[in-house]
Amino acid sequence: MHINAVQTKEDDEQELIRLAQSGDGAAFGQLYDRYLPSIYRYTYSKTSSRSAAEDLTSETFLRAFRAIARRPRAQLNFAAWLVTIARNVVIDHHRSGWSRLAIVTDEVDPQVDESIGPEQAALASVGEASLRGAMTRLPDDQRECLLLRFFAGLSISETATAMDRTDGAIKQLQFRATNRLRRILKDL
Repeated sequence: MHINAVQTKEDDEQELIRLAQSGDGAAFGQLYDRYLPSIYRYTYSKTSSRSAAEDLTSETFLRAFRAIARRPRAQLNFAAWLVTIARNVVIDHHRSGWSRLAIVTDEVDPQVDESIGPEQAALASVGEASLRGAMTRLPDDQRECLLLRFFAGLSISETATAMDRTDGAIKQLQFRATNRLRRILKDL
C-alpha cells in the first residue's frame, strides 16, 4: 500500500469521526461497519459465548455512539478508544451474573458452521479449546496483548494506545507472549 493510500484512509477515518462527533449517524454507521468484526472477535475471545459477544459488541457501539460527541475534536485513535470501551463493557459483564447465563444459553443453542464438515468442525473446536486453555496460562498483560493484536486486529500502535504503553513495549510483550504460548502449546 502506498503512503498516499494510507494517508487517504486515515484522513477518511478522521473525517468520519469528525462527522460522527457532530451528530452524523451515517458517518458513525460507517465506523460501525468498519470495526464491528474486530470488536466482535475481541468480545468473543473474552467470553467464549456467541450470544454474550453479540450483546457486548452492541453495548460497546452504543456507549461509543453516546460518548463520541464528548471526545476532543483532535485526532482520535478510534480503534484504540473503541477497544477501551469494549474492555470496560466486558469487565462490567463479568462482574454481573449475566456471564454465567450466557454460557448456559450457548450450550443449549449451539452455533454450527454448516459450510464445513463434522470432522473439520471437531478439529476446529479441539484446536480452539487448546488455544483458549493455553491463553489462560499467560500473564494478563501478555494475554491482553495477543487478544488485541490477533483477535481484535489492532495494529501495534493501536494496541499500545489501548494498553497505555509504547509501541516498543507492545512489540516486546507480543514477542514474549507468542514464545510463551508456543511453549505452552508444545507441552499440551
